[in-house]
Amino acid sequence: MGDSKNRFDSYFISKTYEELRRVFEPKSVAIIGASDKIDKVGGAITRNVLNSNYNGEVYLVNPKLPRIFGRKAYPSVEELPENVDLVEIIVPASLVPETMRRLAGKNVAGAVIISAGFAESGNSDLQSEVVEIARTIGIRVIGPNCFGIINTDIGLDLTFTFTNALRGSIAFISQSGAMCCGTLDWAYNREIGFSKFINLGNECDVDISDVLAYLSLDPNTKVICAYVEGVKDGRKLIEVGRLVARSKPIIVLKAGSSEAGARASLSHTGSMAGSESVVDAGLRQACMLRVNDVDDIFDAAVALMNQPLPEGGRVGIISNAGGLAVLVSDWCSKFGLQIPVLPDEVQRKIKNFLPPIASTSNPIDMTGGADYECYRNVLDTVLAEDTIDCVICIFVSQGLVTAAQPARAVVEVAGRYSKPVLAFWMGERSTREGVEFLRRGRIPCYPSPSRVAMAASTIVSYSKLRKTLNRT
Repeated sequence: MGDSKNRFDSYFISKTYEELRRVFEPKSVAIIGASDKIDKVGGAITRNVLNSNYNGEVYLVNPKLPRIFGRKAYPSVEELPENVDLVEIIVPASLVPETMRRLAGKNVAGAVIISAGFAESGNSDLQSEVVEIARTIGIRVIGPNCFGIINTDIGLDLTFTFTNALRGSIAFISQSGAMCCGTLDWAYNREIGFSKFINLGNECDVDISDVLAYLSLDPNTKVICAYVEGVKDGRKLIEVGRLVARSKPIIVLKAGSSEAGARASLSHTGSMAGSESVVDAGLRQACMLRVNDVDDIFDAAVALMNQPLPEGGRVGIISNAGGLAVLVSDWCSKFGLQIPVLPDEVQRKIKNFLPPIASTSNPIDMTGGADYECYRNVLDTVLAEDTIDCVICIFVSQGLVTAAQPARAVVEVAGRYSKPVLAFWMGERSTREGVEFLRRGRIPCYPSPSRVAMAASTIVSYSKLRKTLNRT
């Protein structure tokens, strides 16, 4: 369990990974407080785990119900078999300590405590009692006051949400259960999938640093995203973050930056948010990529998951609309990216593919009639240029070319290079087919200049961070 006197090194990473594997990859689970009432948390969780694709053993515990949804229910914790990997506790807060004590000697690896009414509501003594019991009997604890966990790799859903998580390569960690519910729903319609979905609640034992250590060695996770309200052990987070970021990007949305937000954070999870300047400096030292909104988390994650890292921050912009190219250039500059003028010989080559009125310096305005051939030839030329590290392709329907034509060109050409290519297809109805083609081709596509520029800046930032870390 977390102790700032520990050394948070590669040994800590591997040790924590092995400790938490039985928690996040359980072969058996028990629901203590299972119910058949789906309008209650216990019933919703029971419904979800039984309806999921989980192939492990599921044990239900309820002293009043002999069967739940047709499954046998155990009357007490004592009657559970030994070696259950993970228990989920959904009982009143006052009953949690005794429930934990009854797990002694059963070789349980972890407990997810859904129950609220602990430090977040001023009952710190009760939370401390739970921690002491967990230490005594050797159980790792997620929560209390949490939404649960999801592991799509084994089909396990131990939450009370209505929305299923799609399978993917993004791990999401949150200190807010409501943020988890909303994020799952938001991501589902955008076909964003997750490897793990973990709500930490009050973090009485397992904290964000522990989960980062576990995820760093999880083969099914490529990108880690986190919603953070406060950090209890800053040194631990910095040291673990720097180790994890060597191989996997960590994207953080930090809430509680205002005075009002910090007060809300304290009452929400019992977490001290800390001063904005201190937290920001800490996240930078931890080599985490800080973003400002929910959209930003997944805009960045999709780019990092699907595209190679650039060598530097020099961006080429290709567009069929001059105005949009200017806007994207402005946003790239605001995010610290460079838009270099292309060498004369490259511009001369590009002019062979475009009408005389086209602009070829960078950004490249191919004009409204730019079709499949234009996008293919120009993108191929720009990606081959050594002075360009990353390319943003822009399209807006002007009634001359369908959105799918340039999308097809972008997908075909981008796959031949080891440089990142991002897209900004402006519009809705007229661009839908093109956006879908880009998505299937693993080209991240964004609906606005600011969002595509932010995504580009994030992959550039991570590339620089990773190079620096791996040199030390």
